[in-house]
Amino acid sequence: MKGIVFDVRSDLAFFRRPDTTNTQLTYPFIPPTAIKGLVGAILGIEDFVTCDRVGVSLLAPVRVVAQQLSMLGKDSSSSTFNRPTAIELVVSPAYRIYYAGTEHTEQLADFLKNDKSVYPTYLGSAFALTKPRFVAEMERVDPFTSDGEIVTSTVVPTRFIESFVPEPGKNYSRAGGFMHRYLGMRTFERSVDYLYERMGRPIKFRPKKDISEEDGMICRFREEIVCLV
Repeated sequence: MKGIVFDVRSDLAFFRRPDTTNTQLTYPFIPPTAIKGLVGAILGIEDFVTCDRVGVSLLAPVRVVAQQLSMLGKDSSSSTFNRPTAIELVVSPAYRIYYAGTEHTEQLADFLKNDKSVYPTYLGSAFALTKPRFVAEMERVDPFTSDGEIVTSTVVPTRFIESFVPEPGKNYSRAGGFMHRYLGMRTFERSVDYLYERMGRPIKFRPKKDISEEDGMICRFREEIVCLV
């Protein structure tokens, strides 16, 4: 399969957790379904469903702040309301996206290299506009296997980990409940949990030998080892 690498940055991001209501919490970094939604916006595909795989590394520290907002609108009786709402925001997000597959990689590479996008691209919400920047293209990306420890700059699905090797001075966190696969018509399947280093530094771990294709794969993008889902 072919591989594409591109970067996205913004002043803010908001990747709302679907299980939050009054206080709208965000995932700490871009979910895999949001990455595919962003690719769909670039290509102009409104209900973007694909079996292509994605991975992400953090190019900036994870910083989340809470903000009080006033939500203005009308209810079913046409009465106006002003509803105070607490919302979490990711501050100064920056991500390197790894995209691999056989369905849309050729077109995506062409659009990125020519700074083309059919629809506006943003990080989770329309107030968080971003402009994807092409980084690299690989004609062939192959699965990577190892009997020992490996090091990756991407966030790591917890299902991939046989054992984890913590290193001094690093700040590790676990983030759960990311939607894994988009089926179309606003329906999703499966979830995925991640281990990440909050400053975006590499993670060392020993991978499981029997990672299911349903869960994802570990691949080599030239010299980089990347976790894809």
